[in-house]
Amino acid sequence: MQYIHDRGFTTIFASEIVPAANAKNTVCITFDDGYADVFTNAFPVLKKHRIKATVFLITNELGGSYTNSEGLTFPLLTRGQIAEMRGSGIIEFMSHGHTHRKFSGMTDGEQEEEIVASRDIIHELTGRRADVFAYPRGKRTATSATLLAKHGYTMAFGVRPGLVRKTSDPYLLPRNAVDRQVTFPEFKLKASNRIQWYALVTSLWRDKHI
Repeated sequence: MQYIHDRGFTTIFASEIVPAANAKNTVCITFDDGYADVFTNAFPVLKKHRIKATVFLITNELGGSYTNSEGLTFPLLTRGQIAEMRGSGIIEFMSHGHTHRKFSGMTDGEQEEEIVASRDIIHELTGRRADVFAYPRGKRTATSATLLAKHGYTMAFGVRPGLVRKTSDPYLLPRNAVDRQVTFPEFKLKASNRIQWYALVTSLWRDKHI
């Protein structure tokens, strides 16, 4: 975050990303799932630098916990923490599904239940219905985009790397993962136009090994 601040990046919410497509020196920071450490660890840093971010919430366990794909269990944000973060003006909350089930294994009806429940809970929490979705684990079906549009979502994010362009599919926008395995040089690459080269190389590697 210090790098983003010092390099003069403009930070935007996920809900602002399509209008800002092709903008130079602009980044969108997102957090999936809504773990409590977003409040305890990330939020103070974001406030220090006045950096915007979007948190994609799992809405059925607010204040509870979630066990991830690695079998690790972490506490989730409480309603009070969400209210404080939203009140700062630098954090928005959007949908990551109600139960974080992968859409690829669900019927249209089940997807709609996830889409509507999460949208309505976020509306209750923030006074605004969610209109941006992040697919749980990046999985979707051929009908997912249509279902999202039906219920008021205007865009959705996958997990493949790349830059958001005017020509990007609004219901399969790219994102660039930054986790504990990403080195600082890799992070700087992902925060630059060179991410397009990186995305091409990783896509070719993935296709070759699937």
